[in-house]
Amino acid sequence: MADSSIVTLRLPKSLLSRADALIPKLRENSEIFVVGRLSRSVVLRLAVLRGLEAMEAGGSPRAAKPAAKKRKR
Repeated sequence: MADSSIVTLRLPKSLLSRADALIPKLRENSEIFVVGRLSRSVVLRLAVLRGLEAMEAGGSPRAAKPAAKKRKR
């Protein structure tokens, strides 16, 4: 990546866990081809790319839905 820049970004642990959980799923996806190791960084790059593509297409990225609170009866 000759034209790349290093970006330091603080992310919540919950997002990093979600990225880590996607690694095995992406390994099974025949549409995803990665040269070298499929890592958290690769997953996050794909997420940024897909998010930007969705935003450029006029859609808005899905916001995470808050967990439903259980009501006590």
